[in-house]
Amino acid sequence: MFRTFARLFLPNPFDWMLKRTARKGGKRILLVWNRGLGDIALGLYAMVQRIRELIPQAKITFATRGNLREGFSLLEGVETIVIPHWTRGQRAKIEKSLKSQFDLVIEKPSPTDWVSWQRGKVVPRLKWNRCHDALQEKFPLPSSFTYIGVQVVSETNYGLWRNWPLYRWQELFDRLEKLESVKILLFGFGTELKFAHQNIVDLRGKTTLFELLSIIKNRCTALILPDSGIASMAYYLDEPFPLRLVSLWADPNHGILKQAVPSPNPQLVHCPLIGEHRNLSTVSVDRVMGQLFPVTNAAAILLAGGQGTRLGYEGPKGLFSIEGKTLFQWICEKVPKGFPLAIMTSPLNHEETVAYFTKNHFFGLDISFFPQEMAPFLDEEKRPLEMKGPNGNGSVFRSFAKAGLGEVFAKKRVDLVTVSYIENPLAKPFDPAMIWYARKEQADATVQCIERVKTDQSMGVLVKKGGKMEVVEYTELDPAQEYKYAYSGQIAFTLPFFCRMAEIELPLHWVRKKVQDRWVWKGEQFIFDALAFASRVRAFEVPRATHYAPLKSLECVEEVQRQLRNL
Repeated sequence: MFRTFARLFLPNPFDWMLKRTARKGGKRILLVWNRGLGDIALGLYAMVQRIRELIPQAKITFATRGNLREGFSLLEGVETIVIPHWTRGQRAKIEKSLKSQFDLVIEKPSPTDWVSWQRGKVVPRLKWNRCHDALQEKFPLPSSFTYIGVQVVSETNYGLWRNWPLYRWQELFDRLEKLESVKILLFGFGTELKFAHQNIVDLRGKTTLFELLSIIKNRCTALILPDSGIASMAYYLDEPFPLRLVSLWADPNHGILKQAVPSPNPQLVHCPLIGEHRNLSTVSVDRVMGQLFPVTNAAAILLAGGQGTRLGYEGPKGLFSIEGKTLFQWICEKVPKGFPLAIMTSPLNHEETVAYFTKNHFFGLDISFFPQEMAPFLDEEKRPLEMKGPNGNGSVFRSFAKAGLGEVFAKKRVDLVTVSYIENPLAKPFDPAMIWYARKEQADATVQCIERVKTDQSMGVLVKKGGKMEVVEYTELDPAQEYKYAYSGQIAFTLPFFCRMAEIELPLHWVRKKVQDRWVWKGEQFIFDALAFASRVRAFEVPRATHYAPLKSLECVEEVQRQLRNL
């Protein structure tokens, strides 16, 4: 209670000491600092500024440990004395002979309290000497890769709540490992946590501060950091260079967020992610990926022409409910606001589907609907019948074009569209990593795949034929051959290629089915047959647990429920 009273009514002790020193004509100021790196920008910068306001000719010196010396050199016009053998947290003792050289010695500066006035007002500016840019050349980091800098623990002596859980890091690294051109650079000191991912370059404990900042400035596209000294140093570096800083917070009343001022770097994009109820584990990997690879100029198509018959449900499959949500809701909740979504229905379920979305105010999304084509069934002698049915997902190209949606998407500056199936509630139509990869590879089509297991016998697989990637339907596979990757049902197409495919007649695949108590032949076009017409096709592998849980029949429901609960 006394401390609260003192803060409210007593003079700022820092100002009081400085004014008393100024009255006596003192100019030599020594500040003793043996705490964190981040405080250099977040508190000590303002203290230096305040000293110069009250004592314009002040000579400012910091006594500190060796590994902070470079950090203090980023403050203009200050000197540093390194105390040998000091370690962080150790009680800082200053010899009397050193103290006698100064007019004012501050052994326990409190930047948290003494310069609280700076928050929201002062932009710390850490001055960078460009001669240090060459330091990154010491490390073999080829420019052909995209580098993401990461610090997995904040490395403070308090506040374990500052750290993102290890299992989240593992999931993130698993997903980044699928991006062939991405390398992860581990920063910091502690090397106790081990990671076996092939795309990780472990620089923990191998760089000086200047080397670290040189790597960030000249090699990194993005950073993922907890509230830490590295985060503060990168944010307040007074140099223009492109950087995306994804920061992780359990409590927004700390560090950069508490300072509440923009970075002096005009090209830095700050993406803070804040956990709920002071629990950083509530920040999902999807949120981090979304900030690392922001989605722009993309749209999605959802194939939802089927009925829920195999699920024991009379109505559109998209209205089947699991874990308290319809399949439509599971997908729509992952669509960013303002991004176009087109849903392909069929004449069998179009009106009921549109009515559902109208009732739910379209989930606040930009949604268009278009029905797929119908084709007559054939009898046993392959003669057309009056009975008709949907002619397969490969008709999406022509149906989309007939609805005029190609022009609509083009006017919205869409350049890439993903196509997904409604039966998979884990589908991510706007998966930022997949969209980033598709654009980087400049592929007409990018096929999402998962590692194939024994239970995937009824899934199409990815194969290479004549140097090109194709998907082969499971009914046409060679049983004697082993296949590594299964097709998950999601493909990203460039919009120009997707629209061109409306002019091409895809082959028909004939299957014998029982419809209304009679056997008929049904001709279907498959969307993946379009890959044969693409000049460049790429595959993009994703983890099954977070991306693929198809509801094909009632037997699948329990397993899909389990996967949804484990998200």
